[in-house]
Order: sequence, then C-alpha cells, then structure tokens
Amino acid sequence: MADSALYTADNLQKLAETQSKWITRVPATVSAAHAALVQAHPQTMAPLSAGSRSQGLTSTYGGVAQRWVLVDSAHCHAQAQHTVDKQLRKQGQRDVAACQQRSRRTFACEAEAQQALATLRQGFHATVLHEVALRATPRSGPRGRPRQGAQPAQTISTIAGALVSSSAARPPLVDQQCCCILATHELDETLLPPTELLASSTGHAQAERGVRFLKAPQCLAASRSLKKPARLLALLMVMTVCLLVSAA
Repeated sequence: MADSALYTADNLQKLAETQSKWITRVPATVSAAHAALVQAHPQTMAPLSAGSRSQGLTSTYGGVAQRWVLVDSAHCHAQAQHTVDKQLRKQGQRDVAACQQRSRRTFACEAEAQQALATLRQGFHATVLHEVALRATPRSGPRGRPRQGAQPAQTISTIAGALVSSSAARPPLVDQQCCCILATHELDETLLPPTELLASSTGHAQAERGVRFLKAPQCLAASRSLKKPARLLALLMVMTVCLLVSAA
C-alpha cells in the first residue's frame, strides 16, 4: 500500500515487471481520474461499508492493466464542505474583481459588449451574473461642451450587473471532494474485494498518523548533541519502541 506519489507511469511499469501486487491512491491530476471524479454520482454507487460506497472502474494507465475503485466516504463530508466553501470564497473574490474590471471598460458597439459579456460568464464558476444590462452612452467627438443640437460622435456601451453565488456549483464539488480512487494490479475481485481494498487504504492512513510524531519539533534533535553513530542508533531504537507502543 502506498500513497499517490507512487502512481506514475514509470513506477507502474516497474511494478508490473516484478509481478508484485500493489494498492495505491490515484492522484486527481491524472486526466482519467479527474474525469471520473467529476462524473461521480455517490447516490448511484453500490454500498461498500458503513458510510462508504464504491464503483468499479478499469484503466490501462502507463500501459498496465489495473482495477480502479471509486470510493465515496460519508466521513469526509464535513471536511469536503469546508474545503469547497473555502475554494468558492476565493473563486468568488476573483469573480468580483474580474466583474469590476470589466464594468469599467467601454466598448465601441453593443456586439463587442455582448461578446465580452459571454467571455466573462464563461470564466465564472462560483457566481453568476444577475440583472445584466448593457448601457449605451452617447459621446461627443471634440472636447468641451457640445453645441446645442449637435449629434453625438459615437455611442459607447458598458456592462452593468450584480454577482450572486451559484447554488448549483457547490453540490457537485462536495461530491467530488468526498470521493477518491484506489488502484490495484489485482484484477480479480474475488481475491481482493473492494472492502479489503478500502481496509488496506485506511490502515495505511493510520500508519501515517502513527509516525507523524517523528516530524514534531520535540523529536528533532540538534546535530551537535548527536554526532556519534552509536547515539544516533540508540535514538532510532528508542523512537522505534515509542512507535510500536503508540500503535499497540
């Protein structure tokens, strides 16, 4: 069992040559994994365990035949909501800045303003434009006060409107954050059922939490106090015993 850092095309080919069985998490940066997470519907998945659902997928990433299991965990729902809300707030701030910048811009004709408005809407993910209006303003040619009865030299257009939060954008993002993809070289589900696959991944996470104390500042010793190899080995033995005691 390994984390997503193992999942590269070169590593998978090397593991295939050794004919060893492996379980790893697929990073969302893989295009096929990202597409599967975007299209995930937890409501249609099969029940896996208490609070978990799964869906079987296949992949040949890196030229290696493998089995993917898309897992939805209800225990991650609160954390997923917090992550999505944080992302939407940041995206909303960027949308507001882009809308303000575009509203200060003038356009030579209404068609140009319509094209700019369509481009602006495509860049919004967390918000939508509400009560949008294109305002036409006449503008005289020479500077100064125009003569009475003089026709405007041109008519410029500006974009006016308000931004509101998009309620439809949040649920799919929360579902996507609640899901993860586990990959294995074992293609036979009878030899490695999805329940055992999920149990192996959770056990790996518990082991990572167990060794987290090794990175704590209290466990970092100065190089000046441990120069001899014998003392380094002694410290390693003590930390190994502490890890075994904490995992027991």
